[in-house]
Amino acid sequence: MPSINVSNHRLNKEFDLIEETVAMATMYAANHMSKVKAMVSLTESGKTALMMSRISSGKPIFALSRHETTLSRAALYRGVTPVFFESDTGAGPEVAHKAIALLKEKGLLQPWDVVIFTQGDVSGYVGTTNTMRMITVT
Repeated sequence: MPSINVSNHRLNKEFDLIEETVAMATMYAANHMSKVKAMVSLTESGKTALMMSRISSGKPIFALSRHETTLSRAALYRGVTPVFFESDTGAGPEVAHKAIALLKEKGLLQPWDVVIFTQGDVSGYVGTTNTMRMITVT
């Protein structure tokens, strides 16, 4: 069944930023793959979650950050739920799975949910979101 949230937002435009490209690709995938239950954005500044919130999907966007100011801002974005998350694990799949375990523990995700996870490979730098992963919650 096609999504009712198909968007043409910036469809005929070029993207200038890598994080914008990842955010738009995430929302496109969320709106065109019915198995996707949520998007998870590991974020320092909240910028990726903000860009994702501009396209309606009817699916939750979880903005995970260790910065209270980022979480406060993200609470104002449409469809975004801010979640405090601090990890001593660097970037990559390991931190993604730790974040998903936290969301599962909070009852925000269930086993077998498919989520789209965005993050930067370079930990600790603002504006480096360059990765989109599709993960099945176990």
